[in-house]
Amino acid sequence: MLGVNFHPFVGEKYYNSRYGARVMVLGESHYGDGIDSAPDFTQYVIQEHAVKPGLPFFTKLTNVLRGSVDCPTEEERIETWKHVAFYNYVQEFVGESARIAPTTAMWKASYAPFLEVVRELEPNVIVVLGSRLWDNVPNLPPEYPTEWCSIIHPSSRMAYEPSMAALAESLRKVGGVYPRRETAAL
Repeated sequence: MLGVNFHPFVGEKYYNSRYGARVMVLGESHYGDGIDSAPDFTQYVIQEHAVKPGLPFFTKLTNVLRGSVDCPTEEERIETWKHVAFYNYVQEFVGESARIAPTTAMWKASYAPFLEVVRELEPNVIVVLGSRLWDNVPNLPPEYPTEWCSIIHPSSRMAYEPSMAALAESLRKVGGVYPRRETAAL
């Protein structure tokens, strides 16, 4: 993929997902010291952090994607991530620690690689994580009909109910289904 420094993670069931639609989760950026800057860095992050317990960001996001707020088992995490793609919009490390905002130049330089990923993956729904990312991602051209879904960033004040409702509504709009499991503690 031309200009894409961090290739997206694509779950093995992405093209035939449980949702009946292709769902791409769009994060803002990676952070680190730059030594890890490799095309497969996003795949490494998903394998090391999304499918294993430990990081609240990925536990919350996994729960939204699976439609349940109980503590997911490792098997449930693995299965959930098989059905989605994950891509970070900004294509360079923004700093060595979290909560560092991308520069204006970083935002601008990331649009062309993002279009390349959308062209390649053809997502039906793009789940945008956080208001800063939502405010900085330009609209797609008309030839890329995609339903956008914005949720509060999982590392911020994200609440399950509105996030799950937003994803369910976006999936409904594209003819997909949301695998929500009824739980008492939403």
